[in-house]
Amino acid sequence: MNDPDFFKHGQDLVKDGWVGDAGAWVTDDSNRVLLIQHSESVDQWGTPGGGHEPEESMEETALREVREETGIDCSITNVFWARRKTVVLKDDPDQRYYMLTVQFEAGYEGGEISISDDEILEARWFSESPDNVADFLEEKVRTWNSTIDP
Repeated sequence: MNDPDFFKHGQDLVKDGWVGDAGAWVTDDSNRVLLIQHSESVDQWGTPGGGHEPEESMEETALREVREETGIDCSITNVFWARRKTVVLKDDPDQRYYMLTVQFEAGYEGGEISISDDEILEARWFSESPDNVADFLEEKVRTWNSTIDP
């Protein structure tokens, strides 16, 4: 449920070809994972990612967002999480649109961490799980933790 202005903005995006957002769980050859802290969730670590552009595939969105938010180039290897969300107008529940969020697995291709996005507070490679990750990443982190050599 959203306020009318937020809903209208989303409707306009959908009409222009927007479908949602995408991000990537990027690992390097040492099995470290690249995570970010976003200004909207300062107490959690998450994957780099963001809004889809109408001319892009979801894979292209994830690649662009990782590069923009962290300076890291990567290549997509798989999908590990996807969710379709229904956005409903608060005052008229019959009005709705849908968005898709896709999280990909990706391999590191090059680059050094550099943050040029004001919304990103920090980006870092982790060889061990951080204390607090976004809810949707909890299962991914458990799986990743099981692959880390003690």
